[in-house]
Amino acid sequence: MLIGFVALALVIAALLVMWALVSIPVYLAAKAFTGGRASLAGAMAATFFGAIVYSIVAWIGAILFWAFFGAGSQLLGSIVAFLALLWVYKSVFRIGWLQAFGVAVLAIVIMTVIMVLIGAIASIPVLVLRTTPPGSGWGIPL
Repeated sequence: MLIGFVALALVIAALLVMWALVSIPVYLAAKAFTGGRASLAGAMAATFFGAIVYSIVAWIGAILFWAFFGAGSQLLGSIVAFLALLWVYKSVFRIGWLQAFGVAVLAIVIMTVIMVLIGAIASIPVLVLRTTPPGSGWGIPL
């Protein structure tokens, strides 16, 4: 029973950390497009509600569009869900549709750069520790 509570607490803690980390690129992008008016709390709200709205609209859209578009319904549902996400950004940051699109695109670019940097930093210990003894081929003793 205690293990279940510990596991649940770890999952909740991990979700909160991921939510905070994903909110940082949205915050930086919103700062750029709002003239500095964006706050981290606003970015966290936009990230939280944006994820919920996107998920619900994509799911409902895929179901509703299935009758008309078949397999393409998921793509169409995702497009409508992206527009709903832009609406959330537009509402939270009090900006226009084009600026909301800019926030979304810039947040993706910032997150990509962060992930590449984290990947490069995380791979350094792997490269340092990966040594092959001389004469052993690819690390397999002969």
